[in-house]
Amino acid sequence: MIQLVREQPVVSISITQVVEVAGVTRPTFYQHFADVPSAARAAALHQLSEAYPHIESGLERASVEEVRTMLEKRTVSVLRHLHTDKTFYLNVFDSAGNIDLFEGLVGIVSERMMRPGFQRKTHPNEDERDLKLLLAGGLTWLSINWLRKGDKASSAEAMARRIVKFALKIGDMA
Repeated sequence: MIQLVREQPVVSISITQVVEVAGVTRPTFYQHFADVPSAARAAALHQLSEAYPHIESGLERASVEEVRTMLEKRTVSVLRHLHTDKTFYLNVFDSAGNIDLFEGLVGIVSERMMRPGFQRKTHPNEDERDLKLLLAGGLTWLSINWLRKGDKASSAEAMARRIVKFALKIGDMA
């Protein structure tokens, strides 16, 4: 699926192409996916999940500057990954994007981007959970817009600083 979406928009891909490239049968495809767009969304979420590192433990005791540096490094890594595979991700966003994809992206960001203060509580209250999702949704949207702007956008490093600034600022409100 990833190979095909790198080469053409999702709407141009047939199930026949997918099963031929994957070396599986149509019934096998249908056991896992309802259609080509759902397979493309799953591929995008898998790719991004693999590229997005988990937060290291022990950061609760780190200084604000150490947290900022760690978050910027992680964010630059993910933004570079997005940019390197820009055609793939934009094809998925444009041809197969839906609420399930955005929810999956927000889930990855909320789980792996949030500063340690958000991660500390084992039982956050509803307001804290909502704030975490609000921040993750906004950061996801900023990242997608950055990817769409291409060369006119800021560098991955500049965008990472911007994202982390918002994450830290909003995280301080929690």
